[in-house]
Amino acid sequence: MTNWIIVVAGGRGQRMGLGFNKIFAKIGKYPVIYWTLAAFEKSKTIDKIVISASKSDISDIAKLIKKYGFAKVSNIIPSSESRQSSTLDVLAAVSFKKADLVGVHNGVNPFVTDSELKEVFSNAKRYGAALLAQKARDTVKITNGDGRVVNTPIRQYVWYAQTPQVATFGNLLKAHEKARKDKFSGTDDAQLLERIGIRPKIVECSSKNFKITFREDLIMANFILKSWGR
Repeated sequence: MTNWIIVVAGGRGQRMGLGFNKIFAKIGKYPVIYWTLAAFEKSKTIDKIVISASKSDISDIAKLIKKYGFAKVSNIIPSSESRQSSTLDVLAAVSFKKADLVGVHNGVNPFVTDSELKEVFSNAKRYGAALLAQKARDTVKITNGDGRVVNTPIRQYVWYAQTPQVATFGNLLKAHEKARKDKFSGTDDAQLLERIGIRPKIVECSSKNFKITFREDLIMANFILKSWGR
């Protein structure tokens, strides 16, 4: 059995207004994607890495991989119109085995730790699927289409989903194929797994494992690196 990570990195950075893919935004001395790949390269849990990236970025990513010796990267596969369809393209293109564990991870979540990876893969092996998540710190409101509150879930049961989200290859492929057949667009891989009757196990992670989405997130990312002495 092999532990895989699919790094989805096909974004354009539009919400940040960078004019380029935010995986290349600098935090510390290196671009975001460097820190993301470095976390997996150093981890004893991860065996192989596959990257999904837009065609225009593949050359630059390949140069970075060669420059920094990321030996676990086995493939860079062109992304398609959405994160979900890009993930399915990877599942179809790579020779995974049914029992392999496959994690899907945002290319701009650079601060996942080795202990978190160990825990989420261990739980995915036990339960068929697992994901990293953070306990909700604020009260969450569910609204209708007019913005009126219809429900307030109990906060102790609410989590903020992060990545990686891990499942057996067989389960993940089945979930994505059904979503495509049903023309269903999900918010994350865990939701697609839920639709085929799989209930992923939540593994708590640090608040440092977050998705860099807005410009202020880069400030926080730089602060974290400094606190780690990097």
